[in-house]
Amino acid sequence: MSHNSRGGSTAIYVLGSVTEGVLVMAFTMVLVRLIAPDEFGGWRQFAVLSGIVWNVATYGLSRSLGYFYSTAPANEQGAIARRTLLICLGLAAICMTAFYAALPFAAERFDSPALRDEAGLFSLFLGLNFPIQIFITLLLAAGRRTTLALAKLCFALLRLAALLVLVWSDATLHNFLLAMNGFALVQLGIMLVLYQRTAGPVLSPLFQNARAQGKFTADLTGQSAAGQFAVETDKLLVSAAYPPAKFAAYSVGARELPLVPLIPFSITESIAPDLSRMAVARKQDEFRDLWHRWMGRAALLMYPVFALVLFQHEAIIRVLYTAEYLDGALPLLIIGCVIPQRVTSFYQILLCLNRSRVVLWASVAMLFSNIVLSLLFMRLFGMWGPALAVLTSEYVINSFALGQIARTMALPISRVMPWSYLLKVLVTAVGAGALALPVLGLLPEAAVLWRLVAYGAVMMVIYGAAVLTLGLVTREDMKLLRARLP
Repeated sequence: MSHNSRGGSTAIYVLGSVTEGVLVMAFTMVLVRLIAPDEFGGWRQFAVLSGIVWNVATYGLSRSLGYFYSTAPANEQGAIARRTLLICLGLAAICMTAFYAALPFAAERFDSPALRDEAGLFSLFLGLNFPIQIFITLLLAAGRRTTLALAKLCFALLRLAALLVLVWSDATLHNFLLAMNGFALVQLGIMLVLYQRTAGPVLSPLFQNARAQGKFTADLTGQSAAGQFAVETDKLLVSAAYPPAKFAAYSVGARELPLVPLIPFSITESIAPDLSRMAVARKQDEFRDLWHRWMGRAALLMYPVFALVLFQHEAIIRVLYTAEYLDGALPLLIIGCVIPQRVTSFYQILLCLNRSRVVLWASVAMLFSNIVLSLLFMRLFGMWGPALAVLTSEYVINSFALGQIARTMALPISRVMPWSYLLKVLVTAVGAGALALPVLGLLPEAAVLWRLVAYGAVMMVIYGAAVLTLGLVTREDMKLLRARLP
């Protein structure tokens, strides 16, 4: 595949993922206005618990599918895809049953009756969503990025449509879960058809070379267990220490805006099959060139978001989630400070280099760091302390991961990432955000929404002009952009 065609399909996939992120944000904006904060807190508690179960059970399996399907001969790909799906469906049945049995205990621990009262619908929703990551990984490994982007966009719209059912019915958590399960059934059926058509025929024994895939999966399952608990440690501690309504406010702030992690993750996810093949073929220069090119594009998109969070975190919470959730503003600012190093997924790059064991140990270190620092910082700083623990751990552990990438590629740290370029983009974005602040003084009586819109528009004009003036957008970037515009 040529660089141009690869770049075009990756751009479409990233655009689809970002659009999906915007729709997810819109989904949450509607939801917080439909149900009470304590019920929303119950939903967020389920999201934390199910996220742990779902990611632990499926992440290693899906990553192994992506790596082995991308690098296997054509006659083995169909068998790899089929056996992975069968294993995933078995895990879904086991985890759904265990989750249903465990929810009453979680309801008592978190003082959240909703987890017990709606255990059946919660568990069904978990099970229906289990194979989704497997489907996504296969479509990416097979190069069907455009199809996947369109599918994700349609599903995000369908999810919003399911939510609108609540507008014409009683806005309760029960009705919301009914709508979400209906949506999940439709999504599962469509994705299953795409998966079967993409996987190809089974031309080799179903479990040929399954041991190598099993070892890879085991490493990443351990990594996912540690990594997911690390990601959710702060939410679990806050949920146990504060009532659901308070936790709801913390949870909306202590997660990056949905489109922020989507940009680098979708970029790295999209190019991962190509990077894996380059790593196997020892084409290090091509590997680094492709990785750096898309890392720079991620920075151009994400650093203005960092500036917006830095200067307008309170306004963002008011607009997205209403003033009832204003306690989430400080966690949003703290977690937002992770964005400068979110230009790539270090763990995914290590997986492309077949360093799954390093990813496992990095995740274990992240887990222990988050537990210790969250307990310490919550005692020192209160509810927002765990967010500070997450920020600290992210930078420390990702620095270790970056060092391992440098070691694997036999490169000095100075050459592993385009440091100078990233710093220029970051300074440009923050500078544009600071220069746009006076516009707020011109609109002292305007509604929060319009002040935020005006500030964002002025900031982006300044940022865009600076990026073009300083030559931070390459000719290839402009060529790719023009090719995607109508």
